[in-house]
Amino acid sequence: MKLTISLSYYNQTSILPKHTDIWNKYPPEILKEINFFIMDDCSKIPAEEILKNSDLSKLNINIYRVEKDLYCNIAGVRNLSAKECKTEWLMITDMDTLVDNIMIEKIMELINLDQKSKAYRFNRKVLDNDRHPKNGKLHPAVCLIRKSDYWKIGGCEEDLVGSYGMTDPSFWYKAKWDKIDRIVELVNKNDIFLQYLPDGESDINRDVTKNRLLFEKRKRDGKWSKDYVRFPWKKIM
Repeated sequence: MKLTISLSYYNQTSILPKHTDIWNKYPPEILKEINFFIMDDCSKIPAEEILKNSDLSKLNINIYRVEKDLYCNIAGVRNLSAKECKTEWLMITDMDTLVDNIMIEKIMELINLDQKSKAYRFNRKVLDNDRHPKNGKLHPAVCLIRKSDYWKIGGCEEDLVGSYGMTDPSFWYKAKWDKIDRIVELVNKNDIFLQYLPDGESDINRDVTKNRLLFEKRKRDGKWSKDYVRFPWKKIM
């Protein structure tokens, strides 16, 4: 297999089956190249309960469950995904975006180009509302990256867990993507579209004040944490 698609799930019960349904529609020759991770971040209703009536037989799928409910554990879940990933490439996805057949074919084309030290971000399309403020805007989190490059960057900063925000800016800052000595070249693919689902966003407090201050401190002192996956978790399937 060439690619792991990692989906973070946190209480969006009606959205989760939409992802597995769309994965089931991928061509067989592409499915055989993909491992799917569902990372259940200690949701009230576990992912396996939501999907108990879904057909997962065609999918190479693993479900992981975080056993402690940490507020905004975005960085931790992504680090767990990268830790468990066994493929060269990792695609980090969110519940508010679907990767459809058209997009997955373009993703596989990017992978097969074998361009070293490149990470890719993607555009968003709101199918039923082209006036939505996020229609035609790059998604800050969803990205395609080599596992090796993810860890060269240093993974996500887990000191941000407990408050909202700055996980993506801090990760790309550490990548030094806009510097001469960059770790990866960040390529924004405006011509490749995720299906954006506004209802897929979590209903949480989005005050970034605390994490912005921490991010600015880390930029000054360079003391990024390397204490990864600080919570109990288990592999469900």
